[in-house]
Amino acid sequence: MKDNNYPTSTFEWEGKQINVIWIRTDSLEEFSPITQVYGICFNDKDEILICRRNKEDGWQIPGGHPEKGETIEETLKRELLEEVDVKSKKIKILGVQKVYPKDELEKFSYQLRCVCEVDKLLPQTPDPDNGDTWERKFIPAQEAVNYIKWGLTGDIMFKDAISLWKSI
Repeated sequence: MKDNNYPTSTFEWEGKQINVIWIRTDSLEEFSPITQVYGICFNDKDEILICRRNKEDGWQIPGGHPEKGETIEETLKRELLEEVDVKSKKIKILGVQKVYPKDELEKFSYQLRCVCEVDKLLPQTPDPDNGDTWERKFIPAQEAVNYIKWGLTGDIMFKDAISLWKSI
């Protein structure tokens, strides 16, 4: 796989330049290690669920780190319940982001992105991980890039998500 064939964005994170490459795929055979699993969750109005821990944090999509022995689906379902109190269904792999410090390609990991349907919106509870109750809201799918500013890779990822969602 040649990384220069995919959309790439560069961000500063914890004082380092980080490259993020978006790779649209429905197979995870060649992508390891998967360090994060996040969901682009649609409701029956074709809106996307976004969330944030507090007003100082930026908007994001819900998800987190797999725990030992969890499948991708188990990880996403658990994270959606813990962070935003959502039950989900129809989980489909959308793609991966290859993430690595700039000029240190050998230190890469993959962050999985899935598309899913919100099955049930539950009353909100504190996240067992940090005790915070996440703010959540639904936005028109086409407006996701106005809230979540992940550069070219994010723009293409959300376009891919909308396209996949329409085909489910």
